[in-house]
Amino acid sequence: MLLFTDPAKIVNLRSEHEVEVQQSVSLDCQAEGNPQPTYSWTPCDPKQSVCHENLLIFQANDKSVYMFTCKVANILGSDTGTTTLCKSN
Repeated sequence: MLLFTDPAKIVNLRSEHEVEVQQSVSLDCQAEGNPQPTYSWTPCDPKQSVCHENLLIFQANDKSVYMFTCKVANILGSDTGTTTLCKSN
């Protein structure tokens, strides 16, 4: 018999990253929960399978600020967190 006891909860997501133009950055959203949480990133191209994993790799272009939201969920609950990417000078 399985016991589902823990709602999904983000335990580690850096709030800010500094990134150079054309540099790739790994956004890591770590979560806990029982059953294991599912992940989704916004914005993210839904055709990419990485939109539904804890790690999102993004390459910056000319825009100076990006905001990404990680959402984790299981049958007991959900949690969201936001991380900001700022273009370094």
